[in-house]
Amino acid sequence: MAAKCPECGRTLKAWNIKAECPYCGTNIPNYKWEERLEEDSDTAENAFAKFHYKLANFKSAAVGSKLRIVRLVLTFAPLIALVLPLYKFTLNLPFYTGTKTVSFLTFILDYLLKTDIGSVIKLVNGEVLGNAVLMVVIACVLLLLSVVCGVLNFFVLLISGIKMRYMFNVILNAISAVCFGTASVFFVLFTNSCNTLGGGIVTNCSLGFGFIVGVVLFLVNFAMNIVVGKGLKKQLREQPSMEEFIENEIAELHSAKAD
Repeated sequence: MAAKCPECGRTLKAWNIKAECPYCGTNIPNYKWEERLEEDSDTAENAFAKFHYKLANFKSAAVGSKLRIVRLVLTFAPLIALVLPLYKFTLNLPFYTGTKTVSFLTFILDYLLKTDIGSVIKLVNGEVLGNAVLMVVIACVLLLLSVVCGVLNFFVLLISGIKMRYMFNVILNAISAVCFGTASVFFVLFTNSCNTLGGGIVTNCSLGFGFIVGVVLFLVNFAMNIVVGKGLKKQLREQPSMEEFIENEIAELHSAKAD
């Protein structure tokens, strides 16, 4: 797109390389430089004031009180459940017999990463073991969903703090608690299926206390976000809006410059 002189509006040719417009003589690089400098200054002041407002909200929402600090720390608490025993069973095979205790971490490292998805699908479609395997697959999917929502909860807490929001954290913790608890139900159904099939391939199945700990910790986070959220809503109502904050910040800055 061809350049134009900001004063007379005439189109400049490619060979017009001098600083002055060949038609009106205006020095183009220095055209209204004071006004442009003032505009850049105003833009920078607005950007800084907006950043200051968001940073203040972020700090207040994350660590603005003892209760909010506790909420932030409790966000990591459900990680404890990932290393606790979730399920215990004895596997009886022709050349192997052993008792396995499965936590979420061992499930990921020893089973999920080493499992052939195609073989699992075939087992689900099988007439004999299909129902039992399906129960395990559903339980594992629910566990994964629960943990994913738990991890997202931390990042959402930080991001939503900029606008003093909290409801998404409440929803994520509710989903995690429900999925974690429901996964235990499907493990019970798997146990019942194994008992019905007989054959003694999988025996001595039992749930671990990791499920109880996980659900409790997610529910504690759920309650903490509701309690803290009430304070955030009150603070958001009482504090100046972003526009008012920016206006006051810039006014104070100009006052300090004048002094």
